Amino acid sequence: MITFMDKLTIIRLLEGGRSQRSVAKELGLNRKTVGRYWRQYQAAQRSLEQDPANPIKKEQLTAPPTYQTENRQPRKYTPEIDQRVEEILAFDQLKAKQLGPHKQRLTTVAIHEMLVSEGFDIGQSTLRPYIREKLQAKKEAYIKQLYPLGYRTEFDFGEVKCLINQQKRTLTIAVFSCPASGYRWGKLYESANQQVFLDAHICFFEQLQGVYSTVVYDNMRNVVKRFVGRHEKELNDELVKMALYYRFEPVVTNPFSGHEKGHVEKSVQVLRRKAFTKQYEFESIGHAQKHLDQAILELNLDSTIAVEQAQLQPLRGFYDYGITTKQTVDKYSFVHVNGNYYSVPDYLVGQKVIVKRYLNELKIVGSSQIIATHLIQKGEKQYSIDIRHYLTTFLRKPKSLEHSLVLKKTPKLRHCFLQYYQKTPRRFLQFIENHLSISLDQLIIQLEEEALKDHKVSKTPPSRAVNEARNQLQEYNLIHQVRKAANK
Repeated sequence: MITFMDKLTIIRLLEGGRSQRSVAKELGLNRKTVGRYWRQYQAAQRSLEQDPANPIKKEQLTAPPTYQTENRQPRKYTPEIDQRVEEILAFDQLKAKQLGPHKQRLTTVAIHEMLVSEGFDIGQSTLRPYIREKLQAKKEAYIKQLYPLGYRTEFDFGEVKCLINQQKRTLTIAVFSCPASGYRWGKLYESANQQVFLDAHICFFEQLQGVYSTVVYDNMRNVVKRFVGRHEKELNDELVKMALYYRFEPVVTNPFSGHEKGHVEKSVQVLRRKAFTKQYEFESIGHAQKHLDQAILELNLDSTIAVEQAQLQPLRGFYDYGITTKQTVDKYSFVHVNGNYYSVPDYLVGQKVIVKRYLNELKIVGSSQIIATHLIQKGEKQYSIDIRHYLTTFLRKPKSLEHSLVLKKTPKLRHCFLQYYQKTPRRFLQFIENHLSISLDQLIIQLEEEALKDHKVSKTPPSRAVNEARNQLQEYNLIHQVRKAANK
């Protein structure tokens, strides 16, 4: 059974100098299987080095295993049995409290008989260590750790409550803490979803221009996909992809064991207290982030991050962390993402394209090339339209431009069209076709300059009421002149 975790382990061990034979023996895999995944990873790595900006090659580097795996067989000591054992022990504790000292305590044999009578299939020898562990539970001794520079950083999410533009908001703060150097880093977000989780890592690594050997997490949903048994965890696919790309080892603490990454637990509290206890009103989230940056700068004055940066792993190029889906382009040349509409070139109508959704941006890929980029629209039934995507259709049907949704969703461009090009839509479209590389604002300026320069401004003709008023005024002036001449 090959999972993302197996693939990550294979690559980490082989990069550390281990032989394929020893890795296969340790993981219980066929040596040829280990070799195949190692060769695939090296080939993808070489391909990415030749073209670092290609999103398809970045995906190949973090591709999942390509064959089907079988599900792990359930263990005898299931969560249902564990819950029932807890209930039995709780009953026994209540009995001891009510009866006082007595010799009627439930033994492992008695608990096993109760479980078997209730239909559970488990042996007494399998059950015994779990009961012993529960009965002999005691306080744990903590061992203080001293980590080498560049080895470990810890990540966690926290919440910050403040007033943004006089509105109460609960923001998410993503925090990295480096126990060896005492360095802290934080960034504010509007949620704690998977894209925020990935973006925080990218921003942190980009700021330090390096990567730690291990990153420590708790059991948040962005990290753990599911639990396999009591102590084993299957990591989230997106985290494993990022770990493969940046070459760090993700480490997950035990449930309810915040002390295992206590440095970052404390850092969330420190940043929140330092930045937001005295000031909590801000004009925008950007303003709040600047205030947080200043607080972090003051906190890190005593850190040794400058020394630790020299020990970090080298940083690869920007990680393409977009969540990828396949979409079919509708007849209006839109793709639908989260209830909103984004335009693509009109020649793609009816075809499938790849949509990569980032934190604030949407990229649409076709034929291994980025064919459209849009800002993420908030809300529902919102449109993000680029008129350049429809030039082929508009040049065949120029009269359809004036009342089109495309023009209505770009008010500045529509105003320019109605003022200068209403009678010459083809000239308007041809000018856009010849200036595809400039921004929309620059395009509007040049369209206006072009119309004024050629003295081909198409003024809006006067209405019927205006013409009638002008005729009445002329008749009144003529009558007035005739009367004036008669009086003389």
